[in-house]
Amino acid sequence: MITSKRFALLAAAIFCLGLTACGGSGGSSSSSNPVSSSNPVSPVSSNSAVGDDWRKSGVVVGSGTIAHTGENSVYVLASVDANSVAFYRDEPEQILVDRVPFPAAVPDAQESFRDISFDDVNRDGETDVSLSFVSASGEAISLVWTWDSKKGYVYREDLSSLPSRTVDISAYVGLWEYVDENIWLRINKDGTCEFLNDQEDVIESGKVLGTSTGVKLRFDGSGTEMQLDRSSSGDLLDGENGGVLIPSERIESRVPYFDRNGFKFNASVDTGAYLLKGGAFSYYNLGKNYTIGDCYWEVIKNYDYTHDGMREIQFDAICYVPSSSLGTFNQEFIIGMHQTMYDYYTGLWFNTDDDHTEKNHTDRIDNHYVKTLEWAGHSYEIEYSFSTEAEFFVADWYLVYTASYLVCMPEEYDGLILVAKPVARTYKEHMQWSDPTLDYYLEESDKADLFFRICD
Repeated sequence: MITSKRFALLAAAIFCLGLTACGGSGGSSSSSNPVSSSNPVSPVSSNSAVGDDWRKSGVVVGSGTIAHTGENSVYVLASVDANSVAFYRDEPEQILVDRVPFPAAVPDAQESFRDISFDDVNRDGETDVSLSFVSASGEAISLVWTWDSKKGYVYREDLSSLPSRTVDISAYVGLWEYVDENIWLRINKDGTCEFLNDQEDVIESGKVLGTSTGVKLRFDGSGTEMQLDRSSSGDLLDGENGGVLIPSERIESRVPYFDRNGFKFNASVDTGAYLLKGGAFSYYNLGKNYTIGDCYWEVIKNYDYTHDGMREIQFDAICYVPSSSLGTFNQEFIIGMHQTMYDYYTGLWFNTDDDHTEKNHTDRIDNHYVKTLEWAGHSYEIEYSFSTEAEFFVADWYLVYTASYLVCMPEEYDGLILVAKPVARTYKEHMQWSDPTLDYYLEESDKADLFFRICD
């Protein structure tokens, strides 16, 4: 952002005033290209010199040799003021050789001056003039003049680099989402900006400059710039990277929770049983001989039917427990396992346990629930119910446990996941119930789970 008031005035002047060209050599301006009356020439006064040598006054900013066809070359000292650069002979007496007017005033020219060059810019064998300045706000200015035998030094707008026009950025203040990049741009009223991730951590910050087509971002850390142009639809276009930014009301990741947290699908529907280590527990009498062992999970989809904008899926999650996974008991004992549903996009748990379902349970039938999910500006109401069945001594299995689910959802929703989890390592952990009034998400510890994508 342009923070210097004087620099803003410079920008306005450069784009509002007509460009002028300097006169010829020999110490006078050409009558065909007079200096604008709004930019009077301010020659360096010899009265400001220290003693009799003007060169000791501190006004010399550079030096070089000027050579033109048919004329003798001359070594000159350069001095700048707000309106021009003047060239003087390298002598104690201040003798003007030539003066080049600026296309507009440059406030604090001596302070912002950086370099002068007499290189032949257009390679015609003549000495040209190039000046560079850096404003208080850090914006670079490059002014170039080439020599014309009839007109003298002619300002070259096509070779110069002027500061951005001071443009009101209020139309761009707010939050912008960078489509498909999972980052957001926040443009603030004070002309600062930040790129943020989905956790609202600042990735990079900088300043905003208004341009004729949009805004230019200048980043503090890297020093790089990004030009964003306003499209006819109101979006911002990142032409260099081929990206698009759209207005956004809030930061909400468009990368599904499942993916951005590093979870992977490691089991498939209708493809047989998958081993889950530590997936079953057994104990008796309030946790005595608490034992964990392996089990196998299989998901079988019985039907998947879409009608009237809704999709119904009925599937069975089946757990196979071998006797080798159980403890040794001489009385009745308890066997348990853990499976549940989650949402792929938000990572939210679909409550199905009576001790955790005050929020979603309905009174229609037992084990019937309704959950509303919000994702990417859309709302999805999911109805689901389940029932369970346990069969003992089936073929080689001590226990075959089946959880049957019926799910009704909008047909455009496809984020349903069945998750089979390892059980608690101890009986004490097993008995630690969670707060039934809260939402729960997949956690880092869940990466050992089996994940079945139901909506494929």
